[in-house]
Amino acid sequence: MSKIRFKKLRLWLVYPFFVFYPLAAHMTDASFSLGVVLMLAGLGIRFWASGYLKKSRVLTTSGPYAYTRNPLYLGNFILGFGISVIANNPWLNIYYIASFYVLYMGTIREEQNVLTDKFGEAYRDYLDRVPVFLPSIKPYPQSDKKHFDIKQSFQNGEFIRLCGFAMLILFFYIWRSFSADKGSVGSDDKMAISLFVVFSLLLWFNINIRRKKEKEWTEKKNP
Repeated sequence: MSKIRFKKLRLWLVYPFFVFYPLAAHMTDASFSLGVVLMLAGLGIRFWASGYLKKSRVLTTSGPYAYTRNPLYLGNFILGFGISVIANNPWLNIYYIASFYVLYMGTIREEQNVLTDKFGEAYRDYLDRVPVFLPSIKPYPQSDKKHFDIKQSFQNGEFIRLCGFAMLILFFYIWRSFSADKGSVGSDDKMAISLFVVFSLLLWFNINIRRKKEKEWTEKKNP
């Protein structure tokens, strides 16, 4: 039921953001550059965190999880805020921050209850020592000291997200370039369009691979 509520809340809060985004956007070179930096930072945090995470199987306390309990959500926030910053509209920024808080804080509380039931005292100690969102300076002293695993990050679907958001960045670049009304298509524009096509193909290819692997995992669990 919580997943259903989360999806409905996302529908009411997030989708209007993107519906009104083209109307509210007043993109500049500066807002585009800053927004892209934030998007890349958010993607980097997500990719880093996903290299440690084995969802619901073990309690992850290493890597970024030694500094914040929700590095994936932190990465999501920075990534989404980068998209908002590109639009160069303060009202969009305010709406984004408020909707993110409403959307994720309830979800985080529900996940904390699930993890407490699953991992017991170990998670309660982690809960007391590691901040919920903004990272601490000192790492969790009982961290499991595991190393980053790029294969795990790929298994968690981060390469698909990288391709998808690379396409979004290129889309913003093409939008900004054509809205400048230069009168002709330059070599940079052609390169951006070509890269957009390449990442589209990579996205399609990786989604199909992931679907096949998920089907194989399901068949192994339920022979």
